[in-house]
Amino acid sequence: MPSSKRISVSIQPLNYADIPACAQITSSAFSVDPHTIVKQLGRKPYDMYTIFRSNFLATLHQKTHIYVKAVDEETGEIVGHSGWAFRGVDEGVIPWRGPGDEKPVEAEQGKNDESENEDNKDGGERKEEDSIDRLHALEDADMQHWVSVLIPRDTPCMFIAGLVVSPSHQSRGVGGALIRHGNTIADSLGLFVWVHSSHQAWEAYTKFGFEVMRELDINLDEYAPREPREGEEVIGEKGSGRWGSRRRCPMIVDDGAGQQHQAGARVSDVVDALAVERVATSAVAVEVQLR
Repeated sequence: MPSSKRISVSIQPLNYADIPACAQITSSAFSVDPHTIVKQLGRKPYDMYTIFRSNFLATLHQKTHIYVKAVDEETGEIVGHSGWAFRGVDEGVIPWRGPGDEKPVEAEQGKNDESENEDNKDGGERKEEDSIDRLHALEDADMQHWVSVLIPRDTPCMFIAGLVVSPSHQSRGVGGALIRHGNTIADSLGLFVWVHSSHQAWEAYTKFGFEVMRELDINLDEYAPREPREGEEVIGEKGSGRWGSRRRCPMIVDDGAGQQHQAGARVSDVVDALAVERVATSAVAVEVQLR
């Protein structure tokens, strides 16, 4: 059983050499996520290790993205990582500090090989859309609504591009340290921070000044091609034969006069201005924003 003892971590820039460890942490964390398990049941299963590895390689050098790792000060082990993307912000003021090493040459070849394999996977045949394809489409549409409608186009802001803690180090203060690091950057630049959060994480974000602005509830049982098997993680009661409902959430704060609060404003200061929109479905996507 993982320890619940809080640990001290050092937040450091993420390097190319750290990518395998961080991608593995992500893969391990998502392997017990019911939503991810269900989405793996489609005709095109995806590998979280490969997805995050490719994403790191594609964006780690970009000065509109900041990636960090959380390192256990006692053991030197990487126990979590996070990233933030900036929109409408001058690159000159973004406190970008990494990576400190060179991008591996073999990474480009690997990228090309992955692309070719993906192109050849279906043999050019068009297959009928399955229920998992529809789940992907629903969530993609919600994400586009979040980015294009909920977030003001003319307002500079930050997005949490990902925040993952190793399963063996969860509930030990690592996630909070990563969130605080990003909030400190937002405070220094006077920016909003947005996150499209899972149902498991949104309560943790509220402890650091985030508020829900919209929810997407998804009943996973309406999309899953089979019931959960013994030992598989579900949302809700194990042994019920149901995957359960997942909640994803987004957030933003307005003072009622069209003026948005910069990072650092507290819930009590703007609670009357919050507009929380709920979409009745069932597994939620919470778009959360720090004021």
